Amino acid sequence: MKTSRSLLPASLAVASMALSSSVFAAPLQPIPQESGFGGSLILGLSGTSYSSNMVAGPNGDLGNASISSLDSGPDSEGELSPFLTGEVAYTFGKSRTQLFLGNALEDLVRYDLAFQAGVRQELADKSIVYGAFLFSAIPTEVYADPYQTGTDRDETDRESTGGRIGWQGIMGSGLGIELSHRSIELDDEESGQAMVDQTILSTDEQALLNREGDQNSITLSYKMNIDRGQFLVPELSFHDFDLDGEAMARQRYGLTTTYFLHTPAYSWVVSVFYAHTEHEEENPIYGITEESDSFGGSVVGTYHNLFGWQDFSAIGSVAYGETDSDINFYDADVVTGSVGILYRF
Repeated sequence: MKTSRSLLPASLAVASMALSSSVFAAPLQPIPQESGFGGSLILGLSGTSYSSNMVAGPNGDLGNASISSLDSGPDSEGELSPFLTGEVAYTFGKSRTQLFLGNALEDLVRYDLAFQAGVRQELADKSIVYGAFLFSAIPTEVYADPYQTGTDRDETDRESTGGRIGWQGIMGSGLGIELSHRSIELDDEESGQAMVDQTILSTDEQALLNREGDQNSITLSYKMNIDRGQFLVPELSFHDFDLDGEAMARQRYGLTTTYFLHTPAYSWVVSVFYAHTEHEEENPIYGITEESDSFGGSVVGTYHNLFGWQDFSAIGSVAYGETDSDINFYDADVVTGSVGILYRF
């Protein structure tokens, strides 16, 4: 297993670690009553086993630089990574307004690793509306031409910028809605270039593989109270990837269900998800229009008041995710285990 020096690996390891947001009593934590700074930090260590023919990982540590075939799925690689993530906020208690920057814990529950800077506002019915600018603080490394065989593939940065707006606890209910838009850019988008050089693909066919473009998403969630300290949050999502390459453009429909249990001494979060993805046009390399299914789950335990310190918690998690495509080359999976310390201030 490789050891990475990255402090924020862009993998499900960090996301599963941050599922410890069960320390809060709602998917979006209430705005504090008093003015001042606050937030949360997570410091820990994660081990990740990951396989993908498209993504090289945060530092190029998790992919296979060289492949020999476009007909087989990816091999797994391992990484051991320290990480540091969290959110810093400033609250104006009288106006019920909060400014924030970082990775919100409730976002990481949903495997959303984008950094955000924005504002939240509590309304008279105790619901919260918010808006934020989204950006990639540390870009993910992908392969400039993932279809190049026989030699090491060059890595390039994949970044996204955009914004989101949302409303949680609508009209005092458990209903929440969120809309987001992101623009996806690669430093060097060369998908299919090696096959063009070999006259296997035309330049028009290569254009179908372009991974740059826009992502628009809508998410609906509902908090269902089960018992004191227990609730269930089902979530429906739709993502439209309006990418420049029509064979890469796709729509994804997802369902996530998360169970929260919170007691003064400990908390548990159990989450499962499923998503189905349909691409718009035929892939010029494989001659079919891709469809895929993604599924997985995670379990996170949190022990509060670590060593008698009220603001510290110990956390541990395991998570698994898999994408099964009808084109084997695009299969992917990840297994993670994480331990760490959560500090709330």
